Amino acid sequence: MENRDRIRHDRSRYERPTLGWQCGRAAVWGKPCSRGPSATGVCGGTAACLPAKNGDVWQCRRPPAEGGPCASGPDAEGHCGLQQLPCSPRPSLRVWRGRLAFLAAGLAIALIALFASTRSMPSLPVSSLDPGDLSAAHAHFVGEAGCGACHQAHGQGISAWWQAAMGKGTRPLSTACQDCHEFGGKGRLAHNRTFEARADLAATDCLMCHTEHKGGNAPPSALSDAQCQTCHTQRIDSFALDHPPFPPGFPHDHPKGVRFDHASHLGKHFADPRLADQLPPGGCTGCHQIATAARAIQPAGFDATCAGCHADSITRRDFVLFRWPELASAGVSAANIAKACGFSKEKKDKTEAALAKASFSAISLDTLTPLQAFLLNALADDPAEYGPAVQDLAKLAISDGADPLVELIEDRMGKSASSKLLAGLNSEQVRQAFCAWSANEEYAPAGTSGLSGWKADALDLRYARPSHADPVLRAWFDAVAALPMPADPDEADLLKEARDDLLSPANSPGLCTKCHTTTDTKEGTKQVSWSHTLGQARALTRFDHQPHINLLGPDKSCTNCHKLATTAAVAGGSSFTPVAVSGCADCHAAGRLRDDCLLCHAYHQDHALKKGMMANGN
Repeated sequence: MENRDRIRHDRSRYERPTLGWQCGRAAVWGKPCSRGPSATGVCGGTAACLPAKNGDVWQCRRPPAEGGPCASGPDAEGHCGLQQLPCSPRPSLRVWRGRLAFLAAGLAIALIALFASTRSMPSLPVSSLDPGDLSAAHAHFVGEAGCGACHQAHGQGISAWWQAAMGKGTRPLSTACQDCHEFGGKGRLAHNRTFEARADLAATDCLMCHTEHKGGNAPPSALSDAQCQTCHTQRIDSFALDHPPFPPGFPHDHPKGVRFDHASHLGKHFADPRLADQLPPGGCTGCHQIATAARAIQPAGFDATCAGCHADSITRRDFVLFRWPELASAGVSAANIAKACGFSKEKKDKTEAALAKASFSAISLDTLTPLQAFLLNALADDPAEYGPAVQDLAKLAISDGADPLVELIEDRMGKSASSKLLAGLNSEQVRQAFCAWSANEEYAPAGTSGLSGWKADALDLRYARPSHADPVLRAWFDAVAALPMPADPDEADLLKEARDDLLSPANSPGLCTKCHTTTDTKEGTKQVSWSHTLGQARALTRFDHQPHINLLGPDKSCTNCHKLATTAAVAGGSSFTPVAVSGCADCHAAGRLRDDCLLCHAYHQDHALKKGMMANGN
């Protein structure tokens, strides 16, 4: 080591162990170049040597260990004649030791700071792993379970913590979230139910949007617009400037459960002074219940809003179950009728005369109603076809009263149908009516009572003077609407005609379907909407009328946004013009009122807390 000539550059491959870089060729081939990398990690071995100038001549200085001076030598500019591609120097062991030492020192300092920290709440134990307080929304439900209510690895030892950190052996936190929260559809699919049919969407994770341990004033449900736009690529920086237009007809384009023409009522009927004492006071708020306003404002109901003008028209439309039709012949002998109906001899003789074949003249000139035709499974306008079915029914009815009708209805409409459809029907009255009709006479009941309910008079068996929401009439509408279409085309035609006649808005009994709409179902049947339906077409959009009413006042809040249309044709059959983005942006613009995404849009559909959460009284 005392002989310095041994480590001269031209005699030794000096590897410079105190520098931070080692030759890349040494790492790959195990043979470093003599010059090695510079202190900054730049390759120094692109030339075999550094030529030296002796007077006007450049001389090669390649060390003897590498072959001595080369034959080509340097060029006239002093560049080495043996050039090679540079290597990629790599950090030496010295550098890696330094880095590890730095990380170890930093970790030690962090652990000292962590263990030295204390909680702001001295009543709870000091914890070096405490992430912070739960939000008020969750703190109440954790109870005695503590951290283990959500974190399965809590209290299970270091191995469980390590597995949880590596994502192995423990259930995801999103699964723990669904122990308490449930949704309409798949909880971890984008928007739960909206995109269930799409197979290209990956499962989401609750922690993508929701974070905990921020304290009581930071609910996990709080999201930023930027979080929404990580998936929604149409960037919206300002509601007033960037939000896409609302759909045509918005928000009046949803299906209506009850038909109501605001334009004709407000512009014509409500303006008629002759109707002033029949109208609810207060304009819009006279019919709509603003005290319970939410996404929709429910009407006050038929009795409070409509009965003053429309109650009488309902009671004038009876429901006819059976009408004695025109017959080609009597079908039942006078003797049998007299015996079953208890006719006197004089009445029997009169019946025989009325039913004599040579002089028979049918008391009725009507044909079957569409409902009768369906129940009897016969063409409505062909006496030769429906006659035997009517006469067979009459033979049974004059002895058994309403029982044949019950059997007929249950055969065509289901075993349990008659109890609701014929509720309150007097069997003896049915027998007496068929006795008169079979004798070719109109039926004249003993009294002329104006009470509502089942009654037979003249040639009809009818449900008279129905009231609003009458259960018997409603049962008939629901039962006929829900009947599946028969496979036989002739029977299908009979059912369609009966359904169309019963559900006709212009001619329905009680005029029910003049206001209550009917819709087609997936099963091919129909359904009658008996109540006001809320517009749920946009399940991820929310709106609350109440703060708008509070701000603008009930007199202006309605007409400020909902303006009557000047043309008859409006999207969705509404009487109002659509609401535009500009109408909302008049108030909800940057700097005036809140206009973030979560004000009007929801991510989850049909969110609810599971009942099991309350089992322990939490």
